[in-house]
Amino acid sequence: MVLATQGYIVLPAVSAAHALELLHQNPVDLVLTDQMMPAVLGTELAKTVRAARPQLPIIIISGVNEIPDDVVFADRFVSKVEGPEALFRNIAEVLAHYRANVITAIPSVSISEPNSTDQHQLPTSADLGSAQAPNSV
Repeated sequence: MVLATQGYIVLPAVSAAHALELLHQNPVDLVLTDQMMPAVLGTELAKTVRAARPQLPIIIISGVNEIPDDVVFADRFVSKVEGPEALFRNIAEVLAHYRANVITAIPSVSISEPNSTDQHQLPTSADLGSAQAPNSV
């Protein structure tokens, strides 16, 4: 819901397996996954997606602010504590980076530090989304 208010089209998935199915069936511009999902962690999903589609941007969000060791398979790790504005900013930055065709290899991960003054929580029910601005290519 939060992403839809910003004009993104979101394909919610109830599991990592469902997310992979959606990726095979739909064109997506970005994978947004929660780190804590049933059966498969977001970092595991990121690793699988990165192997299959290395040019697809991936952002992992988490309410747990411990940065996992295998977060290197994602482009960004964003704390939910940072709130929606930080998520919107990170999505825009990652999409701009990929759309500018600056990728030469698997990108290194950028870590966003929690902002203690912004305590908004993002919904956790959407494990994976497709973020695509309307009228974008």
